[in-house]
Order: sequence, then structure tokens, then C-alpha cells
Amino acid sequence: MSQYAAPGGFETTGMPSRDELKEASSRWWLFLVLGIASVALGLVLLFDLVVAVETLALFIAFGLIFTGLEELLGSSRYRRALSIAAGLFLIVAGIVAMAWPGITLWALAVVTAIGLIFSGAVRVTAALIDRPEGWGWLLAGGIASLVIGGVALAWPDVTVLALALLLGIRMIIFGAAEIASALQLRSLGSSLAS
Repeated sequence: MSQYAAPGGFETTGMPSRDELKEASSRWWLFLVLGIASVALGLVLLFDLVVAVETLALFIAFGLIFTGLEELLGSSRYRRALSIAAGLFLIVAGIVAMAWPGITLWALAVVTAIGLIFSGAVRVTAALIDRPEGWGWLLAGGIASLVIGGVALAWPDVTVLALALLLGIRMIIFGAAEIASALQLRSLGSSLAS
């Protein structure tokens, strides 16, 4: 991508080149698979609350790791350094939740909330500043992360069921956004090939 100085001295990214678009669109299926996995995990969190209660730390850990991987894969779509930082932060938060299953609900809510708020802030910033293809979906996913993360942070002693429901809703929205983005990338790849 071409670099230029924006007002205020900030360097910003211009429109991606045809080759960069071809490269990003060739990986559309990765976004589709991760989006489907996020929706499936979100549905499990929402509709099988007994299992969710018994294994919430692992569900949240996997959810954070999936979301982190999606951020890393999406780093070519918008601000690379911010996306990589958000992705790595979410993966580390997921590993912490997985390695420490006896974690208290308060700490689990705080770790989840911080991960969601950070990820949401990166997505909203990227959507509003860079306006990549499908930026509306990026913005919607970022706002959902900020709201759900804010709720979890405001009430850290939230019940296990509420946290499972909030994360499940967030994962379904995020997964749907990734699926929509994947389909847009596939369409873009087809139009670039012709």
C-alpha cells in the first residue's frame, strides 16, 4: 500500500494495489472458516448453558483465541500494527483463560472485557480511518466488542450465564461480519481475475 502524510503529520495508508487485493482475496476462505467457527461457538454459548457453565473458561479461551486469529488474518485489510497487537493480545488473553481454568469470575470478566474493548477500539479506528472494503461490517463488529466489553467491565461480578450470553452474542455478530467479509473478498477476487 502506498504511504502518504495526512494532515497532522500522521502517515496513513492509501488504497491497496491490485496485487495486494488479489493476495487478500485469495484467502477469503480462511475468513469464512473462522467466521463459521465463531458463529458455531457463539451458538453453543447461547443455547447450551449447562455446558457453558461447566466449561466457560475453555469456551471463552477458545473464543478469544479464534478472535485473535481473525484479527491477525485481517491485518492485511487495515492498520497492520494495530491489528497484530489486538490479535496477539486476544490470543494471550485466551491462553491465560485456558491455562488458569480456576480463575475467578471477576478476573475472567475483566480479562474478557479488556480483550474485547481493545479489539473493538482497533476495529472502530480502522473502519473510520482506513475505510477498507466492507468497513461497515468492521465498524459494527468493533462497536459490538466495545459495548459487550464495557458491560463486562462495568459489572465484573457478572454471573457465568450472563458472561456466556454476552460473549456468545459478540461471537455470532463477529462471525457474521467475518462471513460477510469473506464473501466480499471472494467476489472481489473473482472480479480481479477477469
